[in-house]
Amino acid sequence: MTFMKEQMLSPGDVLGFPIERIGRFGACQIVAADTSKQQVTVALLDWTGDHMPAPGDLVDAPRLVKTFMFCRASEAVKNVRLPAPSRYRAIGQLPVRGTTESDSYGDWNFDDLVVRQQRWNALPAEVRTAFKACLDSEQSTVIPGLVQADDGSLMQMRVAAARGFRDDGGYRITDEFHMASLKAWPALSRVSLQCWRKDLVPFLESAPLVSELSLVGHGQRELDLSRTHLDQLAIDIHGLERLVLPESMTTLIVLGKGAVNSFGSVDALLDELSAESSDAIPLTHVVAAQNGRWIWVQATGAVPSVHGIDQVHGLRVNEVAELDLWDVVDTFPNIEYLHLFGAPGTLSELAALTELPKLEALWLRDLFGYAPEEFPALGELPALTRLNLDSVPADVAAAVRKGCKKVPRIALSVRKPRAPEWLQQNLENPLRHWDGREGIPAAVVKKARAAFMAAQRQVREANAAGTADARYATTVTRAVAEFLEVVGALNRKHQFFYTLERDEVIDAVDMLAAQLSESARAALDPLLETALND
Repeated sequence: MTFMKEQMLSPGDVLGFPIERIGRFGACQIVAADTSKQQVTVALLDWTGDHMPAPGDLVDAPRLVKTFMFCRASEAVKNVRLPAPSRYRAIGQLPVRGTTESDSYGDWNFDDLVVRQQRWNALPAEVRTAFKACLDSEQSTVIPGLVQADDGSLMQMRVAAARGFRDDGGYRITDEFHMASLKAWPALSRVSLQCWRKDLVPFLESAPLVSELSLVGHGQRELDLSRTHLDQLAIDIHGLERLVLPESMTTLIVLGKGAVNSFGSVDALLDELSAESSDAIPLTHVVAAQNGRWIWVQATGAVPSVHGIDQVHGLRVNEVAELDLWDVVDTFPNIEYLHLFGAPGTLSELAALTELPKLEALWLRDLFGYAPEEFPALGELPALTRLNLDSVPADVAAAVRKGCKKVPRIALSVRKPRAPEWLQQNLENPLRHWDGREGIPAAVVKKARAAFMAAQRQVREANAAGTADARYATTVTRAVAEFLEVVGALNRKHQFFYTLERDEVIDAVDMLAAQLSESARAALDPLLETALND
C-alpha cells in the first residue's frame, strides 16, 4: 500500500475508503489541518455503502458516534499523521459541521472503528442495555462455586467491577462452579485460565461480549473456537496441532514452547520432523478467515511455529535475542506491519525485508548486529510509509535518515541512536531501559549504569578466579551490596521506583549473583528488600 499522491489535505475534504472486512465503503472528513506537524484532524462519518461515495451521498451524513463496549458516547474524531494510505480517496468537499478539535491520536484505522460499531449494533438490544446499565451500578452478586480463599464464604462481586475472570484470582473455585454462571456479570469481557475446563467453549459461544481469552496449560490437541466471539486470544500452542479461530479474531498472541520457531524456516523444521528428532517442535495448523487476513500475531523471542495464516497483516515479536528475517518472510510473507523489539538482540539478513511487498510500517527497537550497507535501500520497500528506528546502531540510523530524504513518502522516526561505546556498556545491562524513560533523570541513569558496570566488573574478575575460590561468595556479595546501596540511595532522593523499575533491579541482581550458591543468594534478599522498599 502506498500513500496518497495529494498529501496536502484541507478542512472540508471528504475521503472515501473500502471496509474490506464487511465488503462495504465508508467515508471521513478532514475538519482541521496542522501543516507544521503534517497532521490532520479527521471525523468519521456514519455512512456505509456498496460503492465509493460521491459528495452527494454524504450531504446529510452525521458523524459516527462510538458506543461499543466501554466507550462513552462520543464522536469518532481523532488526529492522524499524513500521508493518508492510498486506500483513502479524496472525493470532494463539504462544509465542516461540529467540533474541529480532538485530544485523541491514532492511525488511519477508521474502517476498524466502523466494523466494531456495527458488531455492537448487531448485538441483541437486551445485551447492550444490560452491559451499559451495569457500568454505573452499585449492585453486587455472588457466583456459586466462587468462594473467599480465607474462610470459604461466597464471594461478593460488584457487577460494575466484574469485567474479567481468572482461575488464579484472589478467590477459590469449588466443584460447584460452572462457567455459565458468569453470565451474572454483564460487563465480563476477559477470561484467563491456567487449565482446561470442558465448559469453556460452550460458555464462550453463548457470551457475545467476552472478547478476550488467555489459555495456558490446556493440554488440548485440537481447539475449535470458530463459534465464539473472541477478538483477542493468547494461547499456549505447545502440543496444539489444530486451532480454529472465529471470524471476529484480530489479535493472536502465541505462548508456550511452540511459540518459538528455532529451526530458521518451515523447511528446516520439516527436515527435523522427518528425522524424528525428539527436540522438534511440531507446527500448529491455524484455521482463520482468509488465512488470517485480519489478524495481528504477537510472539516472544522468535517467529512462532504456526502455519495456515500466511495472510496475517501484522507481526510483533518481543524480547528478540537473535532473529533471521527470513524466518519472518517464510512464515508471514504478506504482512503490512512488522514490529521487532529486542531483549536487546541481534538481527541478520535484513535484505529479506525486500521480500515483503506489502510492508507499510516497520519498527525496530533495541536490535543490533548489522551495518548500514545491510539495511535495504528504502526505494526497494515500495509500500513502506512509516519507519521507526528506536535504539539501533548510530551509523545505521544516520544512513537511513540520509536515504529517507530521497523517499518523501516515508515518515521516519529515529530515537536513541546507539554509538559503539554505548552498546559495549549497555547490551548486558538490565537497567538499560532507564535511559530516556519518563521520570528518571539522566544523572540517575548515568550513576546507576556506572554502579552496575562496577559490580559486573568485580563479578567477572571473581568468575575468572573460579567460583570454588573461598573468597568468591564474599566478593560477589560485596559487589551486589555496593550496587544496591547506590540504586537505593538514588531512589530515596528521586522516588522513581515503580513495579517495572523494581523488577529490573531484581534482574540485575539475578545476573550478578547467577553463580552464587543457593544459600549465598538467599543472603542477598534482605539487602534487596531494603533497597527496593526505601
